[in-house]
Amino acid sequence: MPIPTSKPFQKQTAKDKAYQQIKEWIVNGTLMPDEKLAEVELAKSIAVSRTPIREALLRLNEEGLVVITAGKITRVAQIDADNIADLFEPMAVIEGLAANQAASKIDEAEFKKLATLEKKYRVSLNSNKLINILKADRIFHQQILAIADNAYETKFSDQLYSHIYRYELAMIKMLDADHQNFKITANHEALLKALAEQNPVKASATMTKDWLSTLQKIVSIQELTESQK
Repeated sequence: MPIPTSKPFQKQTAKDKAYQQIKEWIVNGTLMPDEKLAEVELAKSIAVSRTPIREALLRLNEEGLVVITAGKITRVAQIDADNIADLFEPMAVIEGLAANQAASKIDEAEFKKLATLEKKYRVSLNSNKLINILKADRIFHQQILAIADNAYETKFSDQLYSHIYRYELAMIKMLDADHQNFKITANHEALLKALAEQNPVKASATMTKDWLSTLQKIVSIQELTESQK
């Protein structure tokens, strides 16, 4: 039978478009903590109907980025700075496992790509712009997740990172641009060495240490900030 002509397949649905855009606005601070979210305004801004907006907000509620109260009022979730360890500790475990798996799977082409991303990360360090550094660091981590090739690890890592990045951006706003107490010193070189050696145990331990050392640094900044008030 003749195959009918059809329009090109659109991978992104209206629901996905709404979800991605609202999530981006929440994470980057365009939509502020505790800000009320109106479906009509969001639908107009994103150019979709209210149904995908409603579905997107329900999904974001499940992820803890928005809060839907009993009266159906939807607000952006507050940033819980007191429980930051609840984000970093599970992230250390998830990405530690991903590094373990990546060490067993990585090939020469993937290693070269990862090494290139690490060089770009080091270039970002010279900019002294924390947002650029954080983005370059995340791209490096995402590549390790891609090599590990575990959809569940990637999903959970992305969900946790949305909260972590949101907190980090809020913290950056509280600090001076040249604040000396917050220096990114991710242990990428040691991680690359472990991956080059295809040493899963060493790769996992290095990745876990990377996340936990960042947590310790942030906690020390919190304590310093509180003591100066």
